Order: sequence, then C-alpha cells, then structure tokens
Amino acid sequence: MARRTQRRPDAVSAPYALGDQVCGPEALPPGDYRTPATYEGEVVQVGSGWNGVDAANAYLWVRLPDRTERKLAIERCVLVTPAERPAQ
Repeated sequence: MARRTQRRPDAVSAPYALGDQVCGPEALPPGDYRTPATYEGEVVQVGSGWNGVDAANAYLWVRLPDRTERKLAIERCVLVTPAERPAQ
C-alpha cells in the first residue's frame, strides 16, 4: 500500500525549493555574536527536517561551489537568478 503524506494544517511553505540558488548569511548558534559570513550556493535541505525543531530560527543548507555545505539563515537569504550568477 502506498503511503501518503499529508501537510499539517498549520504548516507554512518554505520560500525556497531544493536546487534553488540563494545568497545569504550563515546561521550562527544562539549567543554567537560574530558577524556572519555571507555565502552563495544551491539549496540542498530546508530546515532540520524535524517538526518544530527550527521553528524559531529557520535555516537552510546550501552546497557551495567547493562542494562543502553551510547553514544559512533562511529569513535573510535571497534568491539568485541565473542572470545574477557569476560566469564559471
């Protein structure tokens, strides 16, 4: 039998989808007051995947051109259009 997943009634859509190219500051842990570095990369995960875990401090994971990943603050990210991407 096929399993169907249903969306919770109070769930909110994420502003980005897997594969989107975004730019934004890293998500620092609470109490870390450094100036966050800004990164640009491809969205590979939105949030933690665990219900309610990142509700107060939503984030997403992006894969950088060097194939490493960074956790970015989702509310401060912007979508990078193909025209804005640097030539490779």
